[in-house]
Amino acid sequence: MQPAKFSLSGAALLALATAAPAEPAKPFATATIERHWTSNALDSDRPIPDWFTLLRGSLERQWGDADANAGIGTAFEATRHDRVAIEDDRALSLSAHAFRRLSASLELRGSLGYRALSTGDDLDLGAIVIGTRALKQQLSVEAQLGIALDHGTALILEASESFETTGPTRFENDVLPATRLDPDTNRLHVQARLTRTVGPAAFGGSASALVASVEPLGVPLVALSFTLAALSAELAVQKANGASLGLAFGLEWLRGTQSVYSQIKPAWQIRATQPLPHGFELRGAWFGRYETVDSDDPLASWLDRAELELGWKISDRFALASGVFCELKQNLLFENEERSRGIYAEAAYALNKPLKAVMRVDLSRTFKTVIDLEENTIDAFFGLSADI
Repeated sequence: MQPAKFSLSGAALLALATAAPAEPAKPFATATIERHWTSNALDSDRPIPDWFTLLRGSLERQWGDADANAGIGTAFEATRHDRVAIEDDRALSLSAHAFRRLSASLELRGSLGYRALSTGDDLDLGAIVIGTRALKQQLSVEAQLGIALDHGTALILEASESFETTGPTRFENDVLPATRLDPDTNRLHVQARLTRTVGPAAFGGSASALVASVEPLGVPLVALSFTLAALSAELAVQKANGASLGLAFGLEWLRGTQSVYSQIKPAWQIRATQPLPHGFELRGAWFGRYETVDSDDPLASWLDRAELELGWKISDRFALASGVFCELKQNLLFENEERSRGIYAEAAYALNKPLKAVMRVDLSRTFKTVIDLEENTIDAFFGLSADI
């Protein structure tokens, strides 16, 4: 089950910006291998079961101290299916960051990232299914300025820009000539967040704007440029016993190119954690917002999602968890709705350090209204991870 996205408070962001080891850090590596079974390898209404292997790894290195530090990192991910090889994916990421405390009340952080993805998919033509593959490249740069206005008040200013380009889509066995199906995109994001901390609580507000410039491609256009502006009031409370509450309420205004769409909607994000007796913990999240990345719509979707999870820490080495989710994604221009719900169960066991074993089962159902399509999927996997 995908975790809910939640905006950190300004105080938390400032803490993240200043987080750094007191002494030069050693290289840190992680590796994970998972063996999956899925009942719906193509994510369609005609399920095809398959096994696949998922391999992940990362390596980070950081130098410096709490007042000035820099670091680099790399990560990769690869999937390999036993039967449906057209769905295999590969990704490689490179990153670098630098942080400097300019004074007792002023901090600056910058980062640079590059990611390359070779994505396998399918083209459903009814009687046959043709595999497709495309190479996507992403370059991003971000700067963050933290200003301590007084002992309990922080102002965070952020600016980031990302460039995304996708090469021609190639078809299985070259049955069709390579064709560009995805446009190049440039996203500029700016944000200001003001937060005041009083004891265990932090409250404040934020304002942000996202301007996406999308290359015109296709007739009709496969994707549209847009501007997304947001205002939000936020509250976060963290208690000593582990209980926490995060609230964010505001407005989001989305305007598509050539005024194809323009609407202001209320947006919210709620997150809560409550420890229970005997090692249990209850976690919940609910949010509503515009979704501009993971959407089948040329412009965007409105996403409303709720999650509830129950965890049980049986011992220092063994833990169980189970959760449910319900999601409604409304395409803005296609007028289609994707109604999803699901449940999962997971068991994690810490083997001899640094190994950890995880076993998980997910069941989900998605119904798409306009095309009257229902997707039912069962995913199960067993994985081993190691931190070095």
